[in-house]
Amino acid sequence: MKYKVYTKWIGYSEIKVEAKSEEEAKDKVNSGKYEPENELSTGTGLNLGYDEEEVYKVEEIKDENN
Repeated sequence: MKYKVYTKWIGYSEIKVEAKSEEEAKDKVNSGKYEPENELSTGTGLNLGYDEEEVYKVEEIKDENN
């Protein structure tokens, strides 16, 4: 299964990860164990900072095109 993990700070990102559960998906994102090309982020290259970044939502990807 694949999950999209949303994180927040002073911006927004979506990260797609392979995981067996929502908890594993959160753990992978929190520990940085995902491919950078699977992340869409408003912070990329903008120097906004990522202070106190936290996961706020995880959803299963049902259609691979999303």
